[in-house]
Amino acid sequence: MSALIYHLTEDSDGAWMIVFEPETLHLYIEFVRPGRTTNPARWMTIDDFLARRPRNPAHGRAIDSLVALLRRALGRESQVRLDHLQNLERRPK
Repeated sequence: MSALIYHLTEDSDGAWMIVFEPETLHLYIEFVRPGRTTNPARWMTIDDFLARRPRNPAHGRAIDSLVALLRRALGRESQVRLDHLQNLERRPK
């Protein structure tokens, strides 16, 4: 299976992109300028991306887009499971 690519946000300066490699379970994020090619394996990790304060409005939109993507991916079903697990933890032993 080939890498999956998702554009978080883009403007005239470039695009914030995510690359997920299913075989290696690696997820990389980077700001890519138009007309430039880069090696996703040299991009930042999701931890590095989320640990930084947004350096400009496009970076802030990229973070918002990633959070929205994760919320949609996890969806309501995940919240129901989380609520169920929290209820199990509260039960007396």
